[in-house]
Amino acid sequence: MSHHDRERRGCPRTLIAGFAVLLAGPCLLWPLVRGMCDTTNYENRTLAAFPTAATGVRAWPAAFEEWLGDHAPFRNQLLTLKSGADRLVGTLDSTNVLLGKEGWMFLKDVSDSKSLSDYQGLTAYSAEETAAMAQALTALNDVLAAKGSRLLVLFAPAKEGVYSRYMPDSVPVVSRPTRVGALAGALGETGVPVLFPLEELEDAALERQVYYKYDTHWNEAGAWLAAQLTLEALDRPFAAAWPEMSADPEKAPLTDLANMCGSWAWCTDDVYWALDAVPAQCTLWEAGGEIARYAGEGEGSLLLARDSFGEALAPWLAQGFADTTVLHGNQMQVETLLEWQPEVPDVVVLEVAERFSDNLLGRLETMRQWAESVS
Repeated sequence: MSHHDRERRGCPRTLIAGFAVLLAGPCLLWPLVRGMCDTTNYENRTLAAFPTAATGVRAWPAAFEEWLGDHAPFRNQLLTLKSGADRLVGTLDSTNVLLGKEGWMFLKDVSDSKSLSDYQGLTAYSAEETAAMAQALTALNDVLAAKGSRLLVLFAPAKEGVYSRYMPDSVPVVSRPTRVGALAGALGETGVPVLFPLEELEDAALERQVYYKYDTHWNEAGAWLAAQLTLEALDRPFAAAWPEMSADPEKAPLTDLANMCGSWAWCTDDVYWALDAVPAQCTLWEAGGEIARYAGEGEGSLLLARDSFGEALAPWLAQGFADTTVLHGNQMQVETLLEWQPEVPDVVVLEVAERFSDNLLGRLETMRQWAESVS
């Protein structure tokens, strides 16, 4: 066999060997270096579990692929490397996160919400859906009012609308109002106070930061403003002037969007803005904060039924009341409500993030059943 023939035959073998090393190398190396590598789960979700016999034969390959994607050796390092390469060329390859102007990040349409479509005005509630929510809101309000309690609904505006000036030009606005803007207007006609402080937050954002740059949520300033608007709508004392704000280097700003796209190592230029104002004192914190109580300087009692936006809102809003109970939507079962709020409070505030407005009808129904059961 000639030297040339041996080279021709050896080339495929070299390629196969190299490919095998690329596949097996990380798996063989990982047990030795895992303790020195960052394996933190930065994403706001539970990573996929290894499939079992109960998974089923047909579903097993997809389940295994999902598990492997979440637990592959050097996963965090590879995600960080890819994200860094994306930043070098000024783009972001992510199915969940949209890169806006000046590095701001926004949420795309994902499994549990349609943030971009909502922002563009491509979604709308039908007349029947709107009527059903209005009827449920009226029913809850009637029960609470008969027992001496006030009700208010607060829609927390999505970041895409508040910071529309940073949205990329490739995502145009098609129509207005948004579906929640229209829904808030329709629900307000029931006579129940309904807040959707988009314009107020937009105006405030021109002078100070009110949402995190790399997170979907409002920051302390945005939550403080929403709390004051809520207190004002309830005819309670509120602060009309903005408190002083200063950067707190001891606290890290939230970064759920950066974490979702593997950019946690690169998105470090945001600031945690602390307010020179006194929040209510937290007196109980259970179930990871999904059940909480606060003692404030105001009068009366408050039940705040919240989602993720309500965590930052609660201390500022609760300051306007003597006693506040806060329950996350995950805890919104009639039995749980009866356990933690066995008496009708003076005020009930239902906070709903704009992108989770589809949950409103179910939450209203649950709260009505609770309200009918308490004294």
